[in-house]
Amino acid sequence: MGSLISLFPDVTDPTGNITPLSLERISLQPGYYLISYKASCFFTSANYMQITPSYNGRSHLETGIYFATNANGSSACGSAFLILNAPSQTEFSLAYNGSSDAREGEINLTILKLRRTQ
Repeated sequence: MGSLISLFPDVTDPTGNITPLSLERISLQPGYYLISYKASCFFTSANYMQITPSYNGRSHLETGIYFATNANGSSACGSAFLILNAPSQTEFSLAYNGSSDAREGEINLTILKLRRTQ
């Protein structure tokens, strides 16, 4: 699965639908959520970056980010959007995989609960 990415909240959810469980995991109450995330980093040698979200008990490569570099001193970036259906409480996290550590990385994550019923 890779290394879980630490997520530092900027704005908290006063409704209790979206709550941090730790720096790496977020609890989502049942419902539909619009999730947007962007990742960028710098590599000092040829490398790849794979960011994989996990929710509803498994990893989801189909909504992940993949970026490969073939030069020294190259940046990597990507973004993804998804609508997550949480039929029951679920944990959301993002994991990093790469052939070496990234430098000067940044991740932006936005989670919005949608007013949608089954």
